Amino acid sequence: MFSFQLPNTKVIATAIAVGAIVFAGTVFYYAKNPLGVKIKIRDHQFRVDLAVTPKDHIQGLSGRTSLPQERGMLFIFETKQQYSFWMKDMNFPLDIIWLDDKTIVDISKNVPVAATYPPPTYTPIKAVNRVLEINAGLADKYGFEVGDTVTYLKR
Repeated sequence: MFSFQLPNTKVIATAIAVGAIVFAGTVFYYAKNPLGVKIKIRDHQFRVDLAVTPKDHIQGLSGRTSLPQERGMLFIFETKQQYSFWMKDMNFPLDIIWLDDKTIVDISKNVPVAATYPPPTYTPIKAVNRVLEINAGLADKYGFEVGDTVTYLKR
């Protein structure tokens, strides 16, 4: 004779709760630390936070006190335009690398922290759909140039 016993409902509830906590923790971690991309330019790799939404674009790196040397922020836009960036609420200077998909089309080097309001804006010489921000001086240190190819690597 075959008998079937239902599992203990407390065990099921606990398993569901643990699964929900793990899922929520993962979602929260990646929302705050979206390090899903590494970028390679020449022989140098950067782990980047992604700025994809308009809210992300506005926030950018503003308010952070520093940026580790081999880290950056990659802004991704749906359309190619000559986007303007500023250094409002920034605490450290940047190099802004303007990208048309995988190609560097312009570099704004050693962009200083804003000393005036409104702060000056920085715009590439042609339309872009991605913008990489890294610590000031690294574009020169690593010899990045217009025309260099960017490789997007998995985590």
